[in-house]
Amino acid sequence: MMRSFPAVIAILVLTGIPARAHHSHPDFLLDQTVTVEGTLQELRYANPHVVLRIRTAEGVVYSAEWQAASWLQYHAHVMLTTLRVGDQLVVSGAPSRDPASRQLVRLKQVRRPRDGWTYQVVEDDSVASSPSVSPR
Repeated sequence: MMRSFPAVIAILVLTGIPARAHHSHPDFLLDQTVTVEGTLQELRYANPHVVLRIRTAEGVVYSAEWQAASWLQYHAHVMLTTLRVGDQLVVSGAPSRDPASRQLVRLKQVRRPRDGWTYQVVEDDSVASSPSVSPR
């Protein structure tokens, strides 16, 4: 038993490192927020992250990395049918250190002005989504 203990500890430590590194976002300014408004061009609703591609009125395309699809379903009731390609959205999140990459992570808000549907991270990192708007 004692011979396998160091191996178990090593496995536990090594398996935790990729997850922590994956979510650290060293290439992003996590203390800043940028807001992008435009048309949803592409929606990749999957794990490990939902990705929104948004085209602004100027034709610039941004990529916004959201939570995992399973997390959004369970915690925020955001389903595959909640957003559709062509929806006008306002998205706020942490920008890349390289503005030319046009990427956002850790989305704080996703809003559809047409009907007022909103996903928002509130003060204590919990989430609120507008319950009065049902998924289409």
